[in-house]
Amino acid sequence: MKEKKNYYQKYRNYYLCELLLLIGWLTNFVLFSKFYEAAIFYVDKNAKFMIQLLFMVNYYLDDLLKYLFVAFLLMTLNLFLMLMFYIKNQRESIKQKEMNYSMVGFLLIIGINVIALMKTILWPLFLLLFIVSLTIVYIIYVITTYLYEEKDEQYEENELVKLEGPFQTKEAAEIYTKEFLAHWTDYFAKKGYRLMESISQDEKNGWHVEIIVQSIK
Repeated sequence: MKEKKNYYQKYRNYYLCELLLLIGWLTNFVLFSKFYEAAIFYVDKNAKFMIQLLFMVNYYLDDLLKYLFVAFLLMTLNLFLMLMFYIKNQRESIKQKEMNYSMVGFLLIIGINVIALMKTILWPLFLLLFIVSLTIVYIIYVITTYLYEEKDEQYEENELVKLEGPFQTKEAAEIYTKEFLAHWTDYFAKKGYRLMESISQDEKNGWHVEIIVQSIK
């Protein structure tokens, strides 16, 4: 329970940002719903879909651009936050259970809002923006992954790759070390390195874990 609490405490800034985005989603959805209910009243329900869509775009272009931009911004920021959260977890943590729960929660926030917006006759416009948003974040992910892999191609002998702590007990530090090695040993082995661990105690009786790399001879 203590480790779980520490995990959420460590990533609290991500949860705070997600909360702010949720507030943004809700605010935009409430304002958009009021606008949409008023605008759709004047749309001919018997007309073809394209006629209804063109009517909305022609007569309410300024308002639509405002809500479309906000939706695009929220979607992009939400996906980018998820990407950064995922990358940070992959690099610094092996708490897969907590990470998966968080990712599901982030996705639900996006999914619920996207579904709600897609139920309007303006869904082609929102769909286009969401595709553009996904494309932008995917490009960022590819670039980030490439740069990270390039950076990690070479390590100095005995270079420190992970420093974690303090842990309250030596057993907790040993458990963390075991999980970290199980998660990353194969990854570093493929690059020609082996991981070496060191557990030490500080003057305040806290336990620290150091992971260094050594070349495989």
